[in-house]
Amino acid sequence: MAIGGHLSSRSLTRLANALGGLEQGRWFADTGPRVPNLPDRFAVFDEAVRRVRGSQPLYLEFGVYRGRTLRYWASHLSSAQARFVGFDSFEGLPEDWQPNAQRGAFSVGTPPSIDDPRVSFVVGWFDHTLASFEPPPHDQLIVNLDCDLYSSTRLVLDWLAAHLEQGTLVYFDDLFNRDHQWRALREWLEESGKGARPVAMARWGHHLLFEVDNVRVT
Repeated sequence: MAIGGHLSSRSLTRLANALGGLEQGRWFADTGPRVPNLPDRFAVFDEAVRRVRGSQPLYLEFGVYRGRTLRYWASHLSSAQARFVGFDSFEGLPEDWQPNAQRGAFSVGTPPSIDDPRVSFVVGWFDHTLASFEPPPHDQLIVNLDCDLYSSTRLVLDWLAAHLEQGTLVYFDDLFNRDHQWRALREWLEESGKGARPVAMARWGHHLLFEVDNVRVT
């Protein structure tokens, strides 16, 4: 306890993240085959694209910010029937996340300009918009969870449970944070009974891609 009094909030956050990384390592060791560690998140996206088999894929992104990853997906899925929906308030984080990312961080005010008629946005807080959102017709679902916070991630996962099917791809962008995305995923897997297996990662689990199957991973 005495040592903790000399640590900054950033140091404590780094220690919590390190512990989360160790927990992930143990979890990976228990879940089966080794997951390839790729150079960066876009290499993980490349692997996800290779797993898109539908002609009418639906891509949902939670946490759009300036739209870099949304543009990637729109440029890599060429089907005219593909749809891309970005969810964000564009007002920044609704609560503190880390010492360098407090409430209001990542505010950009308005959705990014993306010149693709297949792309649309659902603007607002997730707890206000998801309840009335009906996914458009699709034959494969791809989900990008880049909403950082435990509360936001858990809310999306709880909504997502009813829409998961064999072959659904779910990507986590900030899984390193033990108290946020990693906590939300652990709890959700334990409580939902859903089956999902990790298939690719970058930065040793910081970015992680799952594919839904019928085998429960705990």
